[in-house]
This record gives sequence, structure tokens and C-alpha cells, in this order.
Amino acid sequence: MSDSFQSPKPEESSFAGASNNELAITRTELASDRTDLAEIRTDLAKDRNRLAAERTLMAWIRTSLSMISFGFGIDRFFTYLKQSQTGTSVNQLTEERVLGLGLIVLGVVALAGGTLNYWRVLKNLESPRYKYNYASTRSFAITIAIVLVFIGLASYVPIITKDVSFKEIITLNSQIVTTLVSFSVFAIMLSLGAALSVSDLLAFWQQPTLVARSLLAIVIIPPIVLAAILSVTKLPETFVLALIFMIAAPGPALLTKRAGTAGARLDFTLSLQITLALLAILVTPLILKFFAVFYSGSELTVNAMQVAKQVGLVQFLPLGIGIAIATIWKDVATEIVELISTVANTLFIIQVLIIFIISWEIVPALGTTILIATALITLLGLVIGQVASIGLAPNIQSGIAVATIARNAGLAIALAALNGQANVIPVIVGVLIVGIIVGVPYSAWMKRKVRTAMTVGTASISS
Repeated sequence: MSDSFQSPKPEESSFAGASNNELAITRTELASDRTDLAEIRTDLAKDRNRLAAERTLMAWIRTSLSMISFGFGIDRFFTYLKQSQTGTSVNQLTEERVLGLGLIVLGVVALAGGTLNYWRVLKNLESPRYKYNYASTRSFAITIAIVLVFIGLASYVPIITKDVSFKEIITLNSQIVTTLVSFSVFAIMLSLGAALSVSDLLAFWQQPTLVARSLLAIVIIPPIVLAAILSVTKLPETFVLALIFMIAAPGPALLTKRAGTAGARLDFTLSLQITLALLAILVTPLILKFFAVFYSGSELTVNAMQVAKQVGLVQFLPLGIGIAIATIWKDVATEIVELISTVANTLFIIQVLIIFIISWEIVPALGTTILIATALITLLGLVIGQVASIGLAPNIQSGIAVATIARNAGLAIALAALNGQANVIPVIVGVLIVGIIVGVPYSAWMKRKVRTAMTVGTASISS
């Protein structure tokens, strides 16, 4: 009876009695099987990602073809209206250039960007050590969507304007252009404010030698050099006034953008920009007073409050809002900054394209003398900035040199208007455009120099 209540004997393990050597061999085989399974799962995951990338590419192709088709259809529609002579107001505008051709160009750009993104994803997947790169995940679709929003807004132009030519819309006095430029500058300064580090600004101010060398190249030397040039040369009066107003307006709102193309450090250029904006309240009236005495062509006056109002609205107001956003919403500050930066960069590209369109008429109208003089003065400014920053790091040198030739065109235009010199405004814009073009080779050269210096520094640290 007692035998029925005996517990069953446990089953013997298949490894019972095996030697240590046999157990080691078994464990090695099991580990090899797990490794093979892991490699199969990894390959399957890569294949899924590749197929997902292909589906994304096909989506971009469909989207691009849709935009190109819509753009072509809109262009044919307006062509039909013109040929049929229906007498509608849309015949007065070449809307297909804004809407139809805009959609076609955007479709081609979207297709090229989608293809490039697909190629980058495949190259990353083929890497033996795949690494998620956050910097490369900025949505290209957001940029396309922002541009598409502005193309859609541009389609309303024919509705709200009648008997107006396309050239009258894209002009310096156009409300569309001025509003877009203002909003672009505001968005850029807002993004910079959200990314501003007060510690970086204080660290810059705590380097008196660096601050002094920067201000010497940007604020002090240029007026003296311009005065010397005016004393030995005879230049057109409008050009002279344009140069004076530009020299008196240091620290443009887009300094970080221009200096960034030359490889300059963002924290340095942003700190320098804020410093120049603060000093402009006092420096601008003093420079104008200097030239009012030196150059007897006309009276040049402006008070500090007028400059403070312009600088405050254009630079410090959006900077302050950006700082407030980064302070209040700390948890999502990175996402907010990224979104604002994407919008700002897209608007900046649109602004550059509009300026390029305007320059086709303004720059040739300047004349050969002004064009050559502007180019030489720009090169001289780069030399001044380069010499004043000798011994500093290349990413600091480029920032000082670019800041020497980059001037606040918005403030210069405001100064011209306040002094009753509206005829100088187109010359200011022309000088600005020529200066940007002349500075492109220097920016490319310095950017390569900065990259080389960073590569050498990284190699020396690793060794």
C-alpha cells in the first residue's frame, strides 16, 4: 500500500554522466546555433528595413509625379485661357510661373531628395555596424510641406491682385516680398534664441582680447578705411551714401547663416551678433556723425532711440521669445527648436531665391564702376577681418572676417529712409548682393580649412 504513495523518480538529464569536455562541446554548439539564429533575425530585420525604404521611395515617386502632373496641368490650363482670350483677370498674370512651374520644380526636388535619402538608408544598412544617426533623420517631408504651403499661398495672388505684372509682385517695395523677408528673419532669430546659451554669451564677453579684436575689425577699422577711400576717389553720391549706411549698420540678423557657410562656430557668431546688435544702438549714430562731418555731401542724422527700435524689433524681440520658449518648455525644447529651424531654413532659401530674382535687374543697373568698387571693398573687408584674427582658430577667423563684410541691410535701408534718401535703397540691396557673391569663394575656402583643422585635431587626440 505504501508503495503507491512513493514520489516518481525525476527523469535523468540527457547530459547526466557527460564529461566536462562533452558539456563544453555541447555549449559551443548551442551558442553557434544561437549566433546563426541571431544573424538570420538581423538579416531579416535589414531586409524589412530595405523594403520599408523602397516603399518610402515609391511614395516619394508618387508624390513627385503628382506635383509634376498638377504643375503641368495648371500650366496648360492657363495657356488655354490665354489662347481662348476669355477676358478673365488671370490673363494679366503669369500664374503658371508661381504655381504651375513651382509645383513642377518642387516635384523634381522632392524626387531627387527622396532618391538621395533612399541611397543613404541603404548605405547605412549595409554598414557592418549600423548606428542610428539622429542628425540624418530630419524630415525632408516637412521642408517640402512648408514650401508647398507657400506655393499654395502664392496661388491666391491672382485673386487678390488684378492688372498687376509678375515683376510688380517681386520687387523691393512689394508687400509680399517685405512680409516674407520680415517673417524669415523673425523665424531665424526665434530659432537662434531658442538655441541660445547664456553661458556661451558670458564666456565670450569674458574674453576681452577676442572681443576687442572682433570689434576692431568690424566696427572701428571699416569706417576709417571707407573715409580714406572717399578722400582719394570720386564715386557716385548714391553709392557713397549706400556704403556709409552699410558701414554704420554692423551685426546683420542673418550673420550666423552667412558665417556658417564659412565654417564659423555657431556659439561664437551668435554671441558676436548679439554684442554687435547691442553696440549698434550707440555705434550707428556715432558713425553717421563721423561721416556727416567728414563727408559734406548731405546731412546724416539718426538718434539712438530710432536704432534701438529697429534692432529691438528685428533681433531682440524674436531672440527673447525664443529664449522664453526654451525656458518654459524645457522638456520639448529640442523638438521645438528643430521645427522652428526647419521653417526658418526653408524661408531663408525662399528669401534667397527672391533676392536672386530681384538681383537680375538691380545688379546690372549699378554700373561697372560700382560693381568693381563693391567687389574691391568686399575683398578689402575680408583682408581686414583675416588680419585682425591672425593666430585664432580657423572657425573664429572665418566668423570675424564674414562679420566684417556682412552688414545689417535692414537697418541700412531704415537709415536711408530716415535721412530722406529713398533713392539709395536699391543701391544698398545691390551692394549687399554683390558682396555676398564676392564672399562665396572665401567662405568655401575657409570651410575647407576649418574641416582640415578639425580632422587634424581629431587625429592628434586619438593618437
